[in-house]
Amino acid sequence: MGNTSKEQHDAQEGYCPMLGHWLTFSYCRTMNKGLPCFRVLNCWFETFAIQQFIAEQYTHEEQGMIFTPPKPKLPTLLELIEQAQERAAKTRT
Repeated sequence: MGNTSKEQHDAQEGYCPMLGHWLTFSYCRTMNKGLPCFRVLNCWFETFAIQQFIAEQYTHEEQGMIFTPPKPKLPTLLELIEQAQERAAKTRT
């Protein structure tokens, strides 16, 4: 890992196209269960050397988790509804 801290860019601000407003890098760096958002490269490449930062601060395993896109919302919601229905059915029997 690099010799700089993960917090070094935290105060910098950038526009988040996903949420539609300005955020600090601190949010982007931690919003994915403590890891950066999967879109971090797209949003920060003009501000600082984000690829180098990711390579220095995160293991290959963590990078794999960072860049795995989230599940689409509709299938996730349908899956949650199905699980709730299954739990409800089990409690009735």
